Amino acid sequence: MSLGLDLGTKPAGTMIKTFGLNPEVIFLGNLEISLKDFLYAAHYVLTNTDLVLNDQRLQFLECVKSMEIVSGYNTGGKRLKTSVLPIKA
Repeated sequence: MSLGLDLGTKPAGTMIKTFGLNPEVIFLGNLEISLKDFLYAAHYVLTNTDLVLNDQRLQFLECVKSMEIVSGYNTGGKRLKTSVLPIKA
């Protein structure tokens, strides 16, 4: 799967990709990031500064808190699903 990032990313349209065969690697534009480093980066962004008025990190936190484990795309697989958008437009 892939997602084009265009809500402030430079250059706009930078792609983030994951592949079902190797979920331990994330491709962000030309970068190849381990899942562990990606999660450490997310933790850093969420915890490194004080909250501000209408902080988007709180919206993201609500999205993560709402996640459920559901049937996956592949037979016998599992995945995370949420009905809450990570960031409101």
